[in-house]
Amino acid sequence: MAKVKFDFTDKQNILRIEGWARDGLDDKQIAANIGYNETYFSELKGRITELSEALKKGRAPLDVIVESTLYRRAIGMKIKTQQAFKVKEVTYTEEGKRFETERVEIVELDQELPPDPTSMIFWLKNRKPEQWNKQTEKVDITTNGKDFKTDPIIIEVIDSRDKVDAKDSDNTDIQ
Repeated sequence: MAKVKFDFTDKQNILRIEGWARDGLDDKQIAANIGYNETYFSELKGRITELSEALKKGRAPLDVIVESTLYRRAIGMKIKTQQAFKVKEVTYTEEGKRFETERVEIVELDQELPPDPTSMIFWLKNRKPEQWNKQTEKVDITTNGKDFKTDPIIIEVIDSRDKVDAKDSDNTDIQ
């Protein structure tokens, strides 16, 4: 009988996989850690419920962090940055000699990042796909079956719900 590479019935092994998922390892990296290729590991996820649950449980905190960061980036956020400054000190001796010393000081600055339109689009397309993933319909208006030597005319049909009334846009409060 062939030796099993990794024992999925052992709770410690399942906890180890959950920890790797929480650390941000993808399926390919976890599969390599336990001695399997990615394809076989993917098959195992479908067969072994403890494995798929451990991966979901391990990745859940990461998903929340990423979702929260994406949201904050979409609406704008403040971040702290560090910047190094060179500081010169000039001193004079009793004889009048000038001495310069330099040092680097690191200062923490508050920086405001403006709302990011790309993050907004990504957020809306994933949170409200029925409203934001609209594909424009293209209608081919031809010659009703008559053969002409011209190219067909393509027009775009625009949903009236997509139009923004100028009155409505003036009255909106954006914070």
